[in-house]
Amino acid sequence: MISGVNTVALVLQKEKKEILSPRVLELRAKIQDKEYIDNAVQRIAQVISRKLIEDPDDDTLFRD
Repeated sequence: MISGVNTVALVLQKEKKEILSPRVLELRAKIQDKEYIDNAVQRIAQVISRKLIEDPDDDTLFRD
């Protein structure tokens, strides 16, 4: 048997559900894809490498 407290908690959780934009839903799906993440990390590494090669004395990538 379900107690009244648990029933109320379930109802409140359902009411708090956010309405997310299609873009957020799309990005959530993408970050679950291992190949997408691997490619994204590779692209970031390429951009950083290119930046370091172009101007190795520019430390703006690593400032706090």
